[in-house]
Amino acid sequence: MVISILIPILSFFLQAYPRFFKKSFGVDVWTRLLEIDFIRKNNHTIPQEKLQSQFIIDGYFDYPPIFPWMLSFFSKETLKNIEGYIAPFFDSLQVLFIYPIVMILTGNSLLAVVAQGIYALTPMIAIENSYLTPRSFGYLNFSLVTISLLGYYYYGDISLLLASLVFGTAIFLTHRFATQSFLFITIFFTYYLNTALFLQIFLAGFAMAVILTNGYYLRVLKGHIANIYFWVLNKDYRFAHQVRGLVKEKKQQDWVGQIYMLLQLLSPIALFGLNPWAFSAFIVLGLHYFGWLLIPPILLTFAAWIIFFYVFGAVVLKSKYLIPIGEGQRYMEMATIPSAILSSYLFFRLPEVIPGLWVWIGFGCLIFYCLASILFIQIKGVIVDKNRSVDDNLRKVFDFINKQKKKMRIICIPHQNTTLLIYHTEADVLVNADNPGLLKLTDVYPVLRSSLPDLKRKYKLTHALVRTNFVTLKELRINKSQVLFSADDIKVVTL
Repeated sequence: MVISILIPILSFFLQAYPRFFKKSFGVDVWTRLLEIDFIRKNNHTIPQEKLQSQFIIDGYFDYPPIFPWMLSFFSKETLKNIEGYIAPFFDSLQVLFIYPIVMILTGNSLLAVVAQGIYALTPMIAIENSYLTPRSFGYLNFSLVTISLLGYYYYGDISLLLASLVFGTAIFLTHRFATQSFLFITIFFTYYLNTALFLQIFLAGFAMAVILTNGYYLRVLKGHIANIYFWVLNKDYRFAHQVRGLVKEKKQQDWVGQIYMLLQLLSPIALFGLNPWAFSAFIVLGLHYFGWLLIPPILLTFAAWIIFFYVFGAVVLKSKYLIPIGEGQRYMEMATIPSAILSSYLFFRLPEVIPGLWVWIGFGCLIFYCLASILFIQIKGVIVDKNRSVDDNLRKVFDFINKQKKKMRIICIPHQNTTLLIYHTEADVLVNADNPGLLKLTDVYPVLRSSLPDLKRKYKLTHALVRTNFVTLKELRINKSQVLFSADDIKVVTL
């Protein structure tokens, strides 16, 4: 059906349109662009030598290789112009693949199209794909390996087993959080379905990733473990202010921080606000339990898939001891495809149980809520953003730094401006080049534990880049006479 191709295109534009207004947005985007640049300059291969230039804490390249390797074939200028549309592109592939998946499961083309539309209207997806990130590419591999394995388990098609091995290998080389989620769903389905199939593919994928990269994936794994260990040591400060430390929710001036606090406070109910379609799993299980609808076994397994990540995500949100393995709401993102498919299935089957008018009204209200949420998130979080975007004031700062005769050694407060500064200037910046290097930065991040004079001596710093809408100069014990350059709230100060 033509509409099955049109919906992924519309989904792409729904996610990508904020970047028409905001050309340079995101925090991690500059880290990703630097990684891609390293591979491009190394003849499209993984750098083996230490990354020392501009990183005061040097280290080795340790990011999953497929995503930066693919994008390294774009020129630096081209990539900078299109980076905001790459994550929505990979997510539109997820929308596209929903159609054949549902056709295989149900043979109902209309149900498949509705499932595509429902997925495209999942609020948590829109903000995740608003900047350059391999997240949607990793989630695509996660969905394909999980559904391929379930398809092989229920239907025995050997081609699905081979596909699961391909996607199960790709996930290790694509995205760390997707890999981590694959581990958890592997453990769950191993017990829920009483099969070693998932575990076998997980281990085979791991082995293939190591072999295909000539051992490089072990460095990725080391970095992954180092990142988790860093947050084990700093679990109390995951959402702390870098200078003020732990502050009350009402004092969180950043709206993203307020959302995280709200999710923690209202978990597990708040998770449905990000993906209301996930509630379909509970409805399906209830209808099946009471015998009101006969649900196909694979769709019941989809319901279990959703509920597992819902419960797991809620538990992670509530426990500071589990914060090192990721923000809890992100685990719900691993269940968006089964949520969409089950919701579409209910749209067509619920009229057998309750009057169809109520089904139409209920779905209409959900669609309105989801679309309104997506637009609000995009306008508030991207289009009118100031804290995560490169604007004229930042460009003035970059020009000033690059015009200095002597190379600056800079600490950034907030820390999130570090790779942004490396990408746009020639300055040396107090930041780590790899994940194990995080452990050497605990006196700076996530909270400032040392005074600026002490940090100046330890790292031979010359300047600080401070945003006064984040912290005042007085709090940092910086005199106005130390301000060397100012552009709105951004100050370059001498130490």
